[in-house]
Amino acid sequence: MEPGRLGRFGTSVYGADVLRSLPSVSCGFRWPILGSLLLVVLGWSSGTACAQSTGIAADRMIFHSGPSAFYQVEGGEVSAPRELWLHSSASLLSNPLRLRQRYTSELLATPISYRVTLDLGGELGLWKKRLSLGVGLPVAVWQNGDRLQATGGNDGSVDRPLRSSAVGDIRLRAKARLTPTDWFWSVAMALDFTIPGGGQRDFVATSGPTIAPRLIGWFLRGPVAAALNVSIRFAPHREIYQTSIQHSLEWGAAASVAFPTRRVGLALLGESVGSYAIGTPMHSTELRGGLRLGLRQAALDVGAGAGLGPLSPDWRVFVSMRGYFTEKPASNLSCTERPLAL
Repeated sequence: MEPGRLGRFGTSVYGADVLRSLPSVSCGFRWPILGSLLLVVLGWSSGTACAQSTGIAADRMIFHSGPSAFYQVEGGEVSAPRELWLHSSASLLSNPLRLRQRYTSELLATPISYRVTLDLGGELGLWKKRLSLGVGLPVAVWQNGDRLQATGGNDGSVDRPLRSSAVGDIRLRAKARLTPTDWFWSVAMALDFTIPGGGQRDFVATSGPTIAPRLIGWFLRGPVAAALNVSIRFAPHREIYQTSIQHSLEWGAAASVAFPTRRVGLALLGESVGSYAIGTPMHSTELRGGLRLGLRQAALDVGAGAGLGPLSPDWRVFVSMRGYFTEKPASNLSCTERPLAL
């Protein structure tokens, strides 16, 4: 790190220079991109949903794969070229969605009582630790609840029982770092695109495609790291018991502290995430915390969380494994070089 360089910009905006220098999209990739955008537009313009919509992802917690991931919150670092990060996680949660009377707040139904979720994903670095692509696949491997049976209504699908397993929103994402790689803080942008995987009839997936641009701020100084994420998710129109839901504002903040260990890495992590369904009184917040154990090129997370609001669980416990593969693995990794959040 060069003295005096921290926090100093050049004569031009560095982020704009990076974006201009990115390789142009070849003709072979233009049609898939345009097709994906068309799917999003069709999903938004699909009209009003049924009187009781089940196309709401009751649990939107995901895990990131990259080098500066906390849990759902991510930092500004990007995978190195041809460096592959993979993750797998499992979580058990209670009451991720509760339906209440609009004016009396009386509990009307609990569509999902308990759920066990498996989340798989990866991130591949493409260019100079500045650009990466990622994928993710959430699966509800088991769940129970009354679905919409307690709400009544004229829709014949209301009485259908809840499926015990289903696939959620399949994630495709791109991430670009906008600041120099040797700064102790960074700013990055990410773009998430999701398509339903089949669970939109059972509160596992959204009823149509969504797209979510995200602004990422990240800080690293010694054993302490912190990150702030702000995103807006554009989603199709849905209705659930007298409430219309469409787009939402999402945010998250996280911090971690690494302990001075030698043979293994050990860190304490905490994060807070929230969402607000724009134009509705629905807002939710969840607090999470846990320990991360790092050994060479892998890290193990064990944690728990609790939430407030109609779209957050009463409690959750989770375990996650994350690691990376590279062409030239380092021989003697220090604790700070292991895949912690630091």
